[in-house]
Amino acid sequence: MTNIHDLGMTDNEYAALVAKGYNPNLELELIELGESPAIARKLSLIVGLTQDKPPQTDLEWEEFMAAWGD
Repeated sequence: MTNIHDLGMTDNEYAALVAKGYNPNLELELIELGESPAIARKLSLIVGLTQDKPPQTDLEWEEFMAAWGD
């Protein structure tokens, strides 16, 4: 059985992040290890954006730099 956690975002925000490779389980693990929720979300998104390959298109680089700069 999987627990449902409140990630503090709407369904649309969640779907947009998942489409970019965001992993909510990684975010929750980072929070459990003591990271702040904001840093945990940022790190989870950065990992998702780069886990399969480095950014290659201008759009992918813009998304990566936006996540990195937050």
